[in-house]
Amino acid sequence: MDKFLKNYWSMYLDFLHDFESLTYRDYEIVHFCHLPAYVLPNENLMNQLKEGFYTKYAKREVMSSKDIQDKFNAFTAKHKANQPRSGGKIAIHVDKLLRFPNLSLQKKFSPANTIMITNGSNQKNKKRSAKKKIRARPLNQTVVMTKQRNKITQIQHIPLYYFGEMEVNVELEIKQVQQKAREILANHKDHPLYSRSTFQKWLLQNISSVIIYMEKVEKLLEQVKISCIVVSTTHSFISRILAVVGSSKGIPSICMQHGIISSELGYIPKIATVDALYGQYEKDWYQQLGIDENALEIIGHPRFDQKYRQPRIKRNLFYQQLGLNHNRKTIMIAVRGNDDIAQWQKLIQTLNNKQTFNILIKNYPSKQPHQLTKEFSNVFDTKGFGIYDLFPHVNAVITYSSTVGLEAMLSNKITFVLNKEFPGATGYYQGLGDLMQYEPQQLAEKVIAYFTKADSRHYAEKKRIEFLHHAYPSTQKSIDRLNELVNRIIVKEG
Repeated sequence: MDKFLKNYWSMYLDFLHDFESLTYRDYEIVHFCHLPAYVLPNENLMNQLKEGFYTKYAKREVMSSKDIQDKFNAFTAKHKANQPRSGGKIAIHVDKLLRFPNLSLQKKFSPANTIMITNGSNQKNKKRSAKKKIRARPLNQTVVMTKQRNKITQIQHIPLYYFGEMEVNVELEIKQVQQKAREILANHKDHPLYSRSTFQKWLLQNISSVIIYMEKVEKLLEQVKISCIVVSTTHSFISRILAVVGSSKGIPSICMQHGIISSELGYIPKIATVDALYGQYEKDWYQQLGIDENALEIIGHPRFDQKYRQPRIKRNLFYQQLGLNHNRKTIMIAVRGNDDIAQWQKLIQTLNNKQTFNILIKNYPSKQPHQLTKEFSNVFDTKGFGIYDLFPHVNAVITYSSTVGLEAMLSNKITFVLNKEFPGATGYYQGLGDLMQYEPQQLAEKVIAYFTKADSRHYAEKKRIEFLHHAYPSTQKSIDRLNELVNRIIVKEG
């Protein structure tokens, strides 16, 4: 365990213990307050953790990441019902991370035994606050201020419930718990985290959000008989409440894997009854944290089922719409905004010095043309095309340590990874061998070799197949495997 992880998890463990007396409906609600939402965007705090500043303040020194998982295991075990609930509907919590193709839902989940739950409200023309985004964004704002473009519509008559339309009255209870929190904060005036005014504001707002949504979940579970809950992640406090409160009533939950485990920070702790995983890599990783094998299931993800569909646009038309040269090979590069732009500039320049390609920049999360498209004449914007529309028409993919790399390989594309060091890195793409590099010039040389040497092409294809055997072994559609898993874990009536 490196210095950063030791400090990060030790601070997290102290947070869980120090605020554990804050309870509502007998739940220690600190377990629903997702501390990384405050810590990770805080550049100053992150730098201090990397320097190891918290060690001298730590009351409980974490020896491994398993210590955090053990703490949450005790919490979930305490609130697990002895008897499972029989009968009821499958509830799917829809948020921006779920990304189930609508057609898959229509085919496998019928309106008779399925409901969908989402945040926000169905009210059209509802005015939303346009407050400026701040670095330490309160979780309740993340939920309540749902953007209109993320709003979902009813799918094939599956009933849709909006949390925003469930009225609850818990103002008094919120004030009581917040007062207790202020008393705890007052006893930690010199604490390097708790003494920060932004943290105090974040905590008080989280207490409000958590209690409100605990009531909303209780109301939902009284209103609708549910047999299983499917969520995209348990790092959203709403999904975590659904999983834990559901478990207290005998309702099992399934947590989908929303991306590759590139960093452990986004995947600890495991909360749901069963985590639905991409492959053996994740199963081995969670078992090292002490997770029981029966709580882990390799099923992939329904959004990757898009690899089976036929191309929606002919290559000639695709090239014409993007302004590509038909005589050149085409490479797609996935970038994240302007992160590491100097590295991407070096990579493209090195490629251009040896051979001219059509280079497409898939920019996440922005849909605007990337700066790189203005710097190089052979670099083009993807003009809104999704990756599954791009893959059939490119010859190779280059990405940072992103899920796009896995998706490209599943779509039979040779994938190169420009990696870097980052907090909690798991080494996910190490299995790609020479196709993963930390230096852009070296990666560019590997790309050129792939396009010019037969032995390099053979090596690249061999690495792709080997990697997928461990990372995503299933050839069965994920939506089918999910349906089988749901049917296996729910308790039938009668």
